[in-house]
Amino acid sequence: MLPNGTNSSSPFFVFGSGRSGTSLLTRMLDSHPSMAVPYESHLYNRFYPLVAQRMGELGPGANRKLLVREILRTRALRHWRPLPSEDAILAAIRRPGFHGVVEALFETWTASRGKRRWGEKTPHHTLCWPTILEGFPDLKVVHLVRDGRDVALSFRAAPFGPKHIYQAAHHWVRYLRAAEAAAEELGAEAFLTVRYEDLLRDAEGQLRRICDFLEEDYDPVMLAYYRQDVLYPSDARNVHALRRPVLYENHTKWRGRLSTREQRIFETIAGEALERYGYPRTVNRPRMADWEALCCRYVENPPRRLLAMLRNREGYGFALESLRLAVKLR
Repeated sequence: MLPNGTNSSSPFFVFGSGRSGTSLLTRMLDSHPSMAVPYESHLYNRFYPLVAQRMGELGPGANRKLLVREILRTRALRHWRPLPSEDAILAAIRRPGFHGVVEALFETWTASRGKRRWGEKTPHHTLCWPTILEGFPDLKVVHLVRDGRDVALSFRAAPFGPKHIYQAAHHWVRYLRAAEAAAEELGAEAFLTVRYEDLLRDAEGQLRRICDFLEEDYDPVMLAYYRQDVLYPSDARNVHALRRPVLYENHTKWRGRLSTREQRIFETIAGEALERYGYPRTVNRPRMADWEALCCRYVENPPRRLLAMLRNREGYGFALESLRLAVKLR
């Protein structure tokens, strides 16, 4: 038995590219009376590379305490409510190593919410699936997929992520390939793919499907996620959307907003992936010349990326924090 009555139900992870609706799904799952999913943790993409080979086995001692203290100081964790205490996390650790710290952190937070099962959602963690599976071999994964052209549009308006259609297409394909590799390793019993558009069209049906997969009872309160008094510090557009019921019309916006050239570029790179997930192509035999690809990558993209970086004040904070962590944990 875990702290405050929490049981050892297998954890679950929400995978998917950023801007695919993972925040919406997270809010829905976190509304369930038994499941708790906090704000993004960024533990495996930010912390694990720093400590994997530099802090030993993280047994009881100074290294473990330092790691827990630094995790709790991060911008991401400061948004968790309630924030677990360092002492509570250290007392809950049952196994050595980084995964033991992660497990104790989530179990402690979940117990403080009066729930018994935890989930995790950080889009970057889709790319870290082999490491996560190593630490949690009994995990389950819910993979959320959204039409990559709408993902590209959403990234364009966000303060982070790719700003050119060429980079957005490669980004989307990269995340799909990582998720597909995880699906092949885990099998259907532990990996479920859900399309964002299907979640919008039939939220209750898809949530029932997810609950069946996770072996949890469906609860209608999941559809009232927007009534939760939960701090979710995403960008302003995302926060506004999460405070409203399901936006049924929030799909295929790319049709009126991507130029013919942008559609051709995206489908040249990601056309096969679109088809695999049931998204129709609009360009017959799309192609790009080598010179156009080079132009997209080295001429058109850099100024857009630079402008986005200059406007992304939150990104400055994360960059400085990453530098501090690298120095501190080394």
